[in-house]
Amino acid sequence: MELKMAFMYSPIAMLTLIATIVVSYQALTSKQYLIDKLLLHPYSVVYRKEYYRLFTHGFVHADFAHLAFNMLTFYFFALGLERTVGHLHFAIIYFGSLVISAVISTARRKDWEGFRSLGASGAVSGILFSISLYYPNAEFLVFFFLPVKAWLFAILFVGISWYLSKNRYSVIDHEAHLWGALTGAALTILLNPGVIGIFLDGIF
Repeated sequence: MELKMAFMYSPIAMLTLIATIVVSYQALTSKQYLIDKLLLHPYSVVYRKEYYRLFTHGFVHADFAHLAFNMLTFYFFALGLERTVGHLHFAIIYFGSLVISAVISTARRKDWEGFRSLGASGAVSGILFSISLYYPNAEFLVFFFLPVKAWLFAILFVGISWYLSKNRYSVIDHEAHLWGALTGAALTILLNPGVIGIFLDGIF
């Protein structure tokens, strides 16, 4: 998509993409303290009242591969979703998935002082599930080469995220992927209940 057109039709997505890349790049190249300040640390959220972490953790990433994977996925699907649902609904779905998945993760780990996580994966998962409701027969390229229908991808994603969430020591919160995905789907349905009919018509 031409850059000017992308900003015209998907301004929230484009600004979010740029902000995430800039902040993550700065943090990864020279400002480790920025990662420590912005990542999700449930203990600090609850007991130090650092509520901003519920939002800012989505703008820093564990490494460049983590950043690249999330932002490529975001670019491929977020711009189209914003054109489909509109600017306000897109912002609600994306940032709602980001914050709500973090709230759930925080509630479950508030007494675990050593737990930390970061990345936009929960929010990106919400985008994937949201657009899957509108376009269930769209094909996602798993590992960038294996085509899978969106509705099947959603089922596989939930199962894999649940399995990976059992790794207690990963800085990438796979459980947040799951809650982000389910939040994205729930918010999409709340904002447009008619999407259920669109989804069912697409798969049957």
